[in-house]
Amino acid sequence: MVGKSPAAALRNAFTLSKRWLAMPPVEMKSLVLDIVERVTIAADRIEIRLSRAKIAAALEAGESQQPDLDPITLSIEAKLRRAGKGKRLVIANGAGAEVNAGLVELIKDVFIIRNQVLSGSDDSIEAMSGRLGMNKCRLTSLIRLSYLAPDIVRALLEGRQPIELTPARLLRLSKDLPHDWSEQRHVLGFAA
Repeated sequence: MVGKSPAAALRNAFTLSKRWLAMPPVEMKSLVLDIVERVTIAADRIEIRLSRAKIAAALEAGESQQPDLDPITLSIEAKLRRAGKGKRLVIANGAGAEVNAGLVELIKDVFIIRNQVLSGSDDSIEAMSGRLGMNKCRLTSLIRLSYLAPDIVRALLEGRQPIELTPARLLRLSKDLPHDWSEQRHVLGFAA
C-alpha cells in the first residue's frame, strides 16, 4: 500500500494533537498501548520504543501494511534521587520540574514574617512569637530564610529546586544558611 502524502499525515497529526487534550482516558490509554512497544527503565535513563507502523496507522498515513523494521526509540536521562522519605525519578534538564506546594507555602510564610519584622510592630522576637503563637525556633528559621537569594526563591516557586530539598530540610538548613548567595546555592544543592 502506498502511503499518503506527508502533508496529509501532518494534518492528521495536528488533528490528533488537538483531540488529545479532550480524549477520554480509555481512548488515550488504548492509543498509547498500541503505539508503545516497550518501555525500559535503566539506572540512568528511560527508553521508549515506538512502532512506526502503528504511528502511521494512528495518523492514517497509509503505511500500516508495511512491516515495522525500524522502530523509533526515545531515550531520556533520568536518575533516582532521595526525596524526603521516598525516592523520585528525576529527568534530565529539569523536565520533571514540579512545584512543591509545601515549599511555596513556606516561602509565603517567610515573606509574611519578614514584612512583620520590618514593620517594627513587635519589641522582640519573643514578643512576636508570643503574638503569633509560633515557636521561637520556627520564627527565627523563617526570618533566616527571608534572606535567600532571589533566584533561589524564584526556583522554589517554579518547582526547579533540587529533588531532595523538602520544606523540612530547608527549615533544618536555615540554621547554618550562609548570607552569601553563591554559598547558599551550594549548601542547598542548586547548580552554580
